[in-house]
Amino acid sequence: MNNQTTMEGQLDRRTNNFDLLRLVAAWFVLFSHCYPLTGQPVLDPFARHTGIDTLGGIGVSIFFVLSGYLVTNSLERSSSVFSFARKRAFRIFPALAVLTIYCAYWLGPVLTTLPLETYLKHPQTAAYLWNISAWKIQYALPGVFATNPLPVAVNGSLWSLPYEISCYFALTFLWLLRVPRRAAVSGAVMTLGFLLYSMPLISPEIPHEQYLGLTAVKLGLFFAIGAWFSLWRGTVRPSLWLGALLIGISVAMNHSNVQTAVFVFGFSVFVLALGSRRGLLPKLPEKMGDWSYGLYLYGFPVQQVLAMFGLASAGVAVFAMASTTIGLACAGLSWFLVEKPALAIGRSNR
Repeated sequence: MNNQTTMEGQLDRRTNNFDLLRLVAAWFVLFSHCYPLTGQPVLDPFARHTGIDTLGGIGVSIFFVLSGYLVTNSLERSSSVFSFARKRAFRIFPALAVLTIYCAYWLGPVLTTLPLETYLKHPQTAAYLWNISAWKIQYALPGVFATNPLPVAVNGSLWSLPYEISCYFALTFLWLLRVPRRAAVSGAVMTLGFLLYSMPLISPEIPHEQYLGLTAVKLGLFFAIGAWFSLWRGTVRPSLWLGALLIGISVAMNHSNVQTAVFVFGFSVFVLALGSRRGLLPKLPEKMGDWSYGLYLYGFPVQQVLAMFGLASAGVAVFAMASTTIGLACAGLSWFLVEKPALAIGRSNR
């Protein structure tokens, strides 16, 4: 099999596992949020047993690794930077705009404890529309979810979007430099890896920072590693066993920046190997499309609504099953009614 065939095979949705991995990543985020949203005094089991990250953090990491890989390929195939930006915009913003307007002007008015006129005139309501930008994230709507176990936040999942947009800008900047693209991205990987290693060590006595404080450097490194493997995909294949070995080594290490760096590199390699090899994971129906973004967007608000109506007291298992079922229903509607049509428009003029 020649290199071109190998490259195309890795990027063919009929043979790779990227859609499934992204859906699993979105569910990891949803499940991890079940603990704080139901008022549990502990973090999710993955965080408690590994000490490296929450399961939600793992889900976000999967998104960034795969995004680096696939977005770089999209930029390579685009006729211009403008065409690339157009496709990214139609992937990110339409679904986000629908969700933001829905939360601000339907969900909010229905659930707020304030009089409707007061709610509509409140500055937080208009400010919430900044979420459409995917850059200036607002979490609160007036009088909404104020008495929930995790109060105020309407959609805590949106915090990662500015980092994602920043990665797009950084990749585009590297693309336009008058240096070989492989060299530019390799330099970015080495620089971010060194910065991650050099960052002040976060004390294990601060669990919120230890588990949930995913920095721009860490997420940028996940994205950059994905981009690196995309640019070298014709000659370098990620090794499943090497990735698993590095993950195992990192779990056995004491908490340190070295542990974090080893985990980031190992996990990135593992995810890309798992995603690009046929037969390792079951296939989603091709007609289903990609529900991962919709589940990521709608999961948190769905969970907050369930918590508001008392399901938080039913326990994590029941809460997780209910939020998964409703979240997937919302994700399916988002894909077929908003995301898929928007993607068709975005690709109509390359």
